[in-house]
Amino acid sequence: MLNKQNHQRRNFGFALLQGTFMRINLSFVDASTVLSAFIYKLTQSGFLVGLTGSMMAAGWMWPQLLVSNLLEHRQRKMPYYALGMSVRVLAWLAISYCTVRIGAESPILLAGCFLGFYFLSSSSMGVSTLPYMDIVSKSIAPNRRARFFSLRQMLGGFFGIWVGFLVRAMLGKEEEFTGILGGITQFFKTLSVYLISSIGLSDTELGFPSNYAFLFICSVIAAFLSFISFLGIREPIHPVNATRQPIWQHLKQGPHFLRTDKNYRRFIFFRIGTHFAGMASPFYVPYALEVLKVSEADIGFFIVCSALSGVISNAMWGYIGEKYGVRWLLIISVGLMSFPPIIAFSSKLLPPSLHVPAYMLIFTIGGILANGVMVGFMSYMLNIAPPRSRPSYIGFMNTLLVPVSFAPGIAGLLVPYIGYRSLFVICFCICLIAFRIATGLQEIMHEEEFEEDIEV
Repeated sequence: MLNKQNHQRRNFGFALLQGTFMRINLSFVDASTVLSAFIYKLTQSGFLVGLTGSMMAAGWMWPQLLVSNLLEHRQRKMPYYALGMSVRVLAWLAISYCTVRIGAESPILLAGCFLGFYFLSSSSMGVSTLPYMDIVSKSIAPNRRARFFSLRQMLGGFFGIWVGFLVRAMLGKEEEFTGILGGITQFFKTLSVYLISSIGLSDTELGFPSNYAFLFICSVIAAFLSFISFLGIREPIHPVNATRQPIWQHLKQGPHFLRTDKNYRRFIFFRIGTHFAGMASPFYVPYALEVLKVSEADIGFFIVCSALSGVISNAMWGYIGEKYGVRWLLIISVGLMSFPPIIAFSSKLLPPSLHVPAYMLIFTIGGILANGVMVGFMSYMLNIAPPRSRPSYIGFMNTLLVPVSFAPGIAGLLVPYIGYRSLFVICFCICLIAFRIATGLQEIMHEEEFEEDIEV
């Protein structure tokens, strides 16, 4: 019994280390900031910026149903995680190499290489996600999952703040800071120049796109450390289905889950609702700039509010999940989701001096919400999935949600016709529907899986 507890503590620690490095990796190549700026500066194409924003979610979701068919009958899932993460690391190495080698002389060629390898990287993440989720669910007890994902978000978010300073330094934004912040940013700038010189680039090559290449290399290092951290987990061996199902029979399982599991069906509807309820998120800043005439420099305050509130709120999410159940994380999250669109809608009625404080509140709530959604979704999805059918359960759900990952694109098509404020009202109304769905979810935990370990 003691040995089993030691294994669980060891696995918890390595999984937490993996999650922290993965958050750092994603901060260096954040799709909504770093990558969108890189593609826009490279091509001046709004379409390619939007394509880049959608590619992460779509690439992550599409392979999961097929991968679940390969996984479900196998007791050890770690080799498939290793395969997916290896491809991801190599894809970002290729992106880094192309960025340095091709440079800005052939922007279309570089953009094509980037998008191709980025889609490969996103798809490989879809391959590694299912084994990752299965291993985490076997290694961490259901009543500790909310705490795990909360700590994972908190530690990764803390380091993400410092990554933000490094990103600003590399992209030449340190002049916006004075005093202590200016000193921190200048330190990162100096460190970046030193590291770039050590890998063979001169200081004069620090401009575009070498500055982005350096960020990509940092993301590769963080992804590799995340990869090897997870390999430290001793994967528990649980009973599985004896043989692999034929693919046609496997595909039939998804509709069967929908017909027979009311809670699974309701959770999918809930996730569809939250996707559409959040489709206004990319348009808060354009609305502030175009309609409210908020200064572009104030966007920095919004980013800081989001990052800090996200880090601070994680302790709250972990406590709620353990004290009251994961279901309440989803209910509270979707309740909070209704505030940003209504605040954005009402901001035009406020005096100009209150526009920035109102938007700081939007992004403060957004930071709290983002972490609550992450902790709630991941924990609840693991808890409701039957142990032997977990890869199919999760894979079918995520594959089914591929079309709704393009909800922000639909919003972009609507805005020219209905305006920003009408979009905010629509999102608020969808939040109310999603909230009603969330209250019908049940608290389910498959605790028996921890009593089924097989000695090997």
